[in-house]
Order: sequence, then C-alpha cells, then structure tokens
Amino acid sequence: MSNYLATLSFLGGAYKGFERQKKYKTIQGEVERALSSLLGEPSFIHGAGRTDAGVNAKGQTFSFISKRNIQDIDSFIYAFNRLLPSDIAVTSLKEVPSNFDARHSCMGKVYSYAFYLGKKDPYLSFTTAYFGERNFDYEALKKTLLLFVGEHNFRDFTTKAEDKDSFIRNVTSITFNKDYAIKDKVSVITFKSNGFMTYQIRIMMGSAFKVALGQMSLEDIKIHLATNSRHIISYKTPANGLTLEEVIYG
Repeated sequence: MSNYLATLSFLGGAYKGFERQKKYKTIQGEVERALSSLLGEPSFIHGAGRTDAGVNAKGQTFSFISKRNIQDIDSFIYAFNRLLPSDIAVTSLKEVPSNFDARHSCMGKVYSYAFYLGKKDPYLSFTTAYFGERNFDYEALKKTLLLFVGEHNFRDFTTKAEDKDSFIRNVTSITFNKDYAIKDKVSVITFKSNGFMTYQIRIMMGSAFKVALGQMSLEDIKIHLATNSRHIISYKTPANGLTLEEVIYG
C-alpha cells in the first residue's frame, strides 16, 4: 500500500463544487472515476478542502491510497489526464508518508480573486469576475481588504453554521497585482491564511465592493469584525473570479 499526494488544476464552471455528490457532477467525482479506471479498483481521494461551485483551482491537492507502487510517475500522470475531462488536469504526483492526509496535514492556503471593470471581454469569463462600467473607488476597496489582515473573528464573513475554531482565522497577507486599479485591466488580489471558511473570501470581497461603491463604510466593516453578536453579510462576489492557487504544507 502506498500513499500519494497529487496537485490538481481545474476550471470549476461546469461542476457543483469539489466534493462528491450523488446527483451532480463534481471535481472529486470525475477524479475518482478516472483514478478507479486507471488503478483497476474502486478508488477514493481525500481533498485538501472543498471549493464551491464555479470556483477554479491551479493548486488544489488530494491524497489517495494505492495497492500498487507507481513506478513511472510521468506516465501515470499522462494516463490519468487522458481519462479526465479537458477542464481538469493532474499537474504533479508524489509518494508521501502513510500518515499524510491532504486535508489534515495542510497548514494554510493561498487564493486569488480576479475581476475587472470597463469593456466586457468574454474570453475572461471562466476565470475573472466582471462588474461592468461604473464609478468605483479602488482605494476604498484596498483599504477595506487590508482591514482583514491579521487574526480576526470572521463569523460575519461566512455562512458556516458552526466552527471548531470559533470562526477565528489568521489572514497573513493580502496583496495586489501591478495592474490593480487600472481600467480595462484585470485586478488580482491574493489572500494567504491558515485557513478559509465557506464563502469567506467572496464575502470579504463583496463587502469591499460595497465600500468601493459607497454602499457600506469602513466603519461598518470594523463593526462586523469586532461585534460579539452575529450578523452574516449577505453579499458575495461571483465564484468564477476565485482561484485556489496553493495548498501549503510543512
């Protein structure tokens, strides 16, 4: 028996998220179907986490057990990808210790959110959120997002009902690409944390957009971060702008 860690890239638009579901097509379902065919036995994977419907990934990871040792990694990846749909690809594979688990061994994640304003470009639709042509305060957006850096209680920024860590997460950095705030250019914001909860980044982005459009204030955001009572923010940005870039291991 051998334990393996794989890295996965995918476009999430055609799937109901990562996690296996009986009635819907998912990333996990497609990967397990291909892996079972390749290994000649029922195979199940353990993902580093669940991505929502429509969310993309460049660096999602999963681990799996194989009864046989995989001798030629490159040939295995090639055969694996031939069995996968065109919008899913395994990009790397390596053997790991028997006690390794893609989810529980994870120490953090890096996500990016891409969006643009101005002229509509259909070629960006799979990986970039479009917000039309409107008056928009990029500086207010940036100031809002930087409020999230550090350790905070994010109970108002997730729809998750309960959390074993009391909704506390440490966002270690939020960075902005060189074309950020240039009209008709794609703005990319990168988030790094020890973990993210359901819809957390999309709700943080949604809140920042509300401030940038003059519909919320910086003080409103500070209150949501400091309050002891829970008032979940309802607005979240579209899923297609969000990409899981990297899963961090020790």
